Amino acid sequence: MRDEIRVLHVDDDPDFAELAATFLERTGEHFDVTTAHRASEGLSLLASEAFDCVVSDYDMPRRNGIEFLERVREEYPDLPFVLFTGKGSEAVASEAISAGVTDYLQKERGTKQYELLANRLANAVAQRRAELRAAETTRRYEVLFTHTPNAIASVTFEDDEPLIQSVNPAFEDLFVPSETDPIGRNLDDLVTRTEAQAERARAVTERTRAGEATVWEVTRETVDGAREFRLHAIPIDSPTGGESAYAVYTDVTDLAEEGDEA
Repeated sequence: MRDEIRVLHVDDDPDFAELAATFLERTGEHFDVTTAHRASEGLSLLASEAFDCVVSDYDMPRRNGIEFLERVREEYPDLPFVLFTGKGSEAVASEAISAGVTDYLQKERGTKQYELLANRLANAVAQRRAELRAAETTRRYEVLFTHTPNAIASVTFEDDEPLIQSVNPAFEDLFVPSETDPIGRNLDDLVTRTEAQAERARAVTERTRAGEATVWEVTRETVDGAREFRLHAIPIDSPTGGESAYAVYTDVTDLAEEGDEA
C-alpha cells in the first residue's frame, strides 16, 4: 500500500478548490487534500498540521501565490510547492522559480490537468521522502562513526595506495600523533613500522581492491606502541567508479595477552 500524500491546496475559488480536491483524491495516488482560501489560512494550517506538499493559486487577494511561496520558504525551505494558476505568464513563472517553487502548472480545461498535477505532486513528494531517508541514514552513520569505540578510517585507492579521506575520533586517539593531519596520508605508512606489518597491509589492500570484505588479525603501531587488532577491511561501491574502503580496527591486545597466559 502506498503512503498517503497530504496536500494543502490554497485557492481563493472555493468551487475550483473542491473540484481539484475531488479529482486528486480519485487518482489512486492516495492524496488527502485540505483546502484553504487565503494565504494566511494556508500558513496557519502549515503551522498546526503536517503536509507533504502545497498547491497554490497565483492570483489571490491580500497575498498572491508568490508572496505565499516566499513565506512558506522561510519556514519550510524544502517542502514541495506547486504553483497551479490560471493567470500565469513567463514573468510569473520566472518569479516563482526565483522564489524556490518546485513546479509550475497552468490551469486548463478538462481532467488531464489534474492527472498532470497528481503526477507532479507524487514525483515531488517521492523525491523529498527519498532525500529525507538519505539524510536520516547519513545522520545515523555519522553518529555511529563518531561514537563507536572502534577506530575507523575511510580511504580511497590511488596508484595502489590507500589514502585517508576521513577518520573518526577513536582512530585519531589511537593512531594520529598530536598536531598531525592524517587526511591524504597513506594509511599503511601511518599504522605500520616493520616490513612484516607493511607486507600484510599490502595484502589487505590487494584483496580489498578486488572487492573482498575481509577480516584480519594484525599488529599495528599506535601512538603508544604496537598493539593487536582485528581489522575489518570493507570495500565501498562508489557511484563515480572510484575505489574506496573502510578500515575498522578493534583492539584485541588484552584478549591476545590473556590467550598467551592461558
